[in-house]
Amino acid sequence: MGRISDITLTNQPEQRIISIKTETTLKNMQTKIEECREKILTYLNLLEELPAGPCFTIYYSFTKQNVEIEVGYPIVKMLPEQDDIRMSIIPAGKRVSCLNIGPYNEIPKLYQEMDKWLEFHDFETNGISYETYYNGEGFTPQEYLTKIELPIQEADES
Repeated sequence: MGRISDITLTNQPEQRIISIKTETTLKNMQTKIEECREKILTYLNLLEELPAGPCFTIYYSFTKQNVEIEVGYPIVKMLPEQDDIRMSIIPAGKRVSCLNIGPYNEIPKLYQEMDKWLEFHDFETNGISYETYYNGEGFTPQEYLTKIELPIQEADES
């Protein structure tokens, strides 16, 4: 199906997160995201805490050979760190976002649409992107609901 919302400009507040930052290959990316997600949920369960929202992945760099990602959940309060599980803050700021419904492998088309929107409106990104996954297991790939967000700045601010 693809994009199901307009591409919109938002101001996001600061967000506390619990996460694991790691590197993987494109081929193993989905498995690595699931491993990180499960490790974080197991840790939260041990602490008798709940995430404050759905799972997300931050993409720092993305090539066919190497993907640098951070997988996590929003949290209400900072918790003790353990092993590679860290607490941090996603800074407040302007973002361009939209919703996608459908298989994850169709999301690159949405990034292309967003790049065109950014160029038309004279914005640029810092190369980082956020994907929030509202469902997954128990749903068909055609039903996957994903929010894509790109931190932005005006082209002349850099």
